[in-house]
Amino acid sequence: MLTSSDRLKPTYFISLSFGTQMSGIKDEDFVSSNYSPLVNVTAGKWYFDNLGFQVGLKGFYFYTIADDEKHHYNYVYGEAILNVNNTLNPERKNRDWDLNIHAGPGFFYNHFYDKPNFCANLGMQNNYKVADKFKASFDIAAIIGWDIYQGNTDILPGMSLGLIYQF
Repeated sequence: MLTSSDRLKPTYFISLSFGTQMSGIKDEDFVSSNYSPLVNVTAGKWYFDNLGFQVGLKGFYFYTIADDEKHHYNYVYGEAILNVNNTLNPERKNRDWDLNIHAGPGFFYNHFYDKPNFCANLGMQNNYKVADKFKASFDIAAIIGWDIYQGNTDILPGMSLGLIYQF
């Protein structure tokens, strides 16, 4: 039987992931010129078996269908993380795979607009244990805010693959 202390080890983590993002989710947004690279760096701590917190930095530019410019940005955020597997089955023995839901506020700075904005980050992450202290991750998330790049409700969805180091 797993004890509380067994389930909580390790509790700290850092991650680095790379992927792609686009501006918008309308039909006209799904064109190759609208995709850009995505870099996401996080650090966090699991406080309970199923609940953690992370801070992150996401960036660094995106394209829009309105122009051919690189819209450079920085997004710093904090999120609560819910481990769905451990919430639904806290006594599970196989902990090689995790499904996490993460959400929280962040500070978005669009260098193209030269203006700050407060936004939300919302996502779902699949993690699979590949070694004693390492997990591979696949994350689908979006930055959601008002007037990030086009003057109304905006969204920057992205997908990334990465590596998590736990200690």
